[in-house]
Amino acid sequence: MNPAGDRSAAARGPSEVTVLRPDLGAASPRLARDYFRELLRDSQPHPGLSAERERWLRGCRVEGREERLFEFEMLLRGIERYFKLHNLPIDSVARPVVTRDFAEELRDVRDALGQAIKLSRRLLDPGEDQRMLFRRYVESQLVDDRARRALLEEELEEDTPQESLFLLRQSFESLRTVVDSLLKLETVSFRVFHEVGNLALRAILQNQYFRPFRPLEFCIEFDRVKSVPILDALRRLGDPERRLFTTAFLGLFRLLHYLTYVRPAPKGVERRSRVVLSLVRSESLTLVGYLKTEVAARSGLRRHQGAALRVARDLGRHAEAAGKRLRHEGTDSAAVLEVAKEYAEEVRHLVLRLAAAVDARPGVEEMTFGRLASAVTMAQRLRNDLWVFARLSRATEDVLARPQDDAGPSLSALWSFLGYFQDVAYQLLRYGDLAPVDQFAAILRELEHVPTGPGARNRLAEDCREFAEAADACFVAVGRRSDVAGRRFDESHARAVLERFQGS
Repeated sequence: MNPAGDRSAAARGPSEVTVLRPDLGAASPRLARDYFRELLRDSQPHPGLSAERERWLRGCRVEGREERLFEFEMLLRGIERYFKLHNLPIDSVARPVVTRDFAEELRDVRDALGQAIKLSRRLLDPGEDQRMLFRRYVESQLVDDRARRALLEEELEEDTPQESLFLLRQSFESLRTVVDSLLKLETVSFRVFHEVGNLALRAILQNQYFRPFRPLEFCIEFDRVKSVPILDALRRLGDPERRLFTTAFLGLFRLLHYLTYVRPAPKGVERRSRVVLSLVRSESLTLVGYLKTEVAARSGLRRHQGAALRVARDLGRHAEAAGKRLRHEGTDSAAVLEVAKEYAEEVRHLVLRLAAAVDARPGVEEMTFGRLASAVTMAQRLRNDLWVFARLSRATEDVLARPQDDAGPSLSALWSFLGYFQDVAYQLLRYGDLAPVDQFAAILRELEHVPTGPGARNRLAEDCREFAEAADACFVAVGRRSDVAGRRFDESHARAVLERFQGS
């Protein structure tokens, strides 16, 4: 689904366009792709590396690639935090740390390392994995130290995400071997546990492409607000409230995503679940600080300030209560699952309260979380907007195919709808379906004038046709999801939206 390749209006030549700009109103519409991309980019310290990794992921031929990558980076982040005493459910007052056996915690880390190794194997293309394994074998067999050093330096440069992922996996496999030996000791002291943490931390933070993002640092691959009412409410907010509350909602939805990985196992619960819960508690407390010092301090409305402070207070209380329960009940599997269940319920409740604060429409306060984040509502909104987008694109194609017709009004409608689509429906797309929208949006953003030359009009018409086909294909795919299977598409509502944008 490549509606436009790498072509842009800037590359089509000034002779093929006129100085007439589409009637876009007093100012160009705000594009949510730009808004969300800017928000995510500002949260990341290395946007260039993130862009390269995004290109790699889009070309990765692995089923469920986004979810596998999310779990992998969640485990990296969890391992990083699990070695900090304040994130562990231990009572250092009742029992001094220096006399404590950390074997159970080290077994939790070993399980997390093992799962991270499995995920890294699945994310690597088999051919690329074999090539790097062979290079590692050749390196180990070389007698010439100079040649071996050259190969090692080349590997450590991490020129590609694949090389970076392979190197991290090798580090984890070595670390797991060390952990296996340490677990044979009669007692694992805090010092030993702490030094293993230092080794893990160095392996993670020195990695080029898979360094786990910091608290409140987000990725377009898996961080989006999956709620139509919330996205509609955020769209109506001005700055800085929109950015502040978007960050808060992204943080809350990420906590819910983490908690889905606290899972039962044949003998109780997966050991790495305790690593995940420590991460949830750590990021909850970070979000509490953000709500207090950023959202409440910088919001202009009293109800926004009050809601942020109340959500921060309750989230902090629950994080502390969950930690206290785990300290008392230790490694009991039932307690771990119950804590995760209660934590998720509390976060859902806080999402509802924050949503009610940013949306002045009546009825939101009485919503359940299921209605607020309804998969059916999301799929229906996405189908509706894809249908409208495809029709507007085909209408623009038809106008461009007639040289005597002015394409300005059609392009203006298409441009305006792009902003409307990206404010809400874009966030509901699956990651693999983003590329056609991104490419078509890039063409429309760079199109500063209505093309008049036949060559430019024909190329833009072709772009519109190819995007319309991609949007129709996505529309059909969404309609086949189990969430909306058997539900009739509301074409009358979609036509009303279409007429609104064509009329404007």
